[in-house]
Amino acid sequence: MATELTLDDISLTNQLVLLGVVDRYRNDETPVQTHEIRHVCTNRLENVDTGVVGTVTEADVTRSLYRLEAEGFVEEVAPEGTSPTGKGRPAYTLDADPEAVYEGVDDELIADE
Repeated sequence: MATELTLDDISLTNQLVLLGVVDRYRNDETPVQTHEIRHVCTNRLENVDTGVVGTVTEADVTRSLYRLEAEGFVEEVAPEGTSPTGKGRPAYTLDADPEAVYEGVDDELIADE
C-alpha cells in the first residue's frame, strides 16, 4: 500500500485513472480491467469542467496503471480466466486509501460529488 500519498508528482491522466480505480473499488467492483477503467474515466471527464485532460485511450490507461502500480497506488492481480490465446487480461485493485486519493487529486477532476 502506498505509505505516503504524493499525487502532486503524477500526471492528471494518472490521477484520472486512479480515480477510476477508486470509483470501482467503492462500488465493490475490483479487480477491474483496463477497458472498464477507460469507460469510467470517459464518464468522469463528461461530468467535470476541465480541458486539461482530453480523451483517454486504453493505451493511456495501461501506461497509467503501470506507473500507479510502480508508485504503490494500485496492485495488479492475476486474471481469473484466459483469452483464446491463453493469456488473461490484467486486472487491478486499489492499494491506497480511497479517501486520501480523493483529497490528493487535482480539484478539476472531482465533480460535485
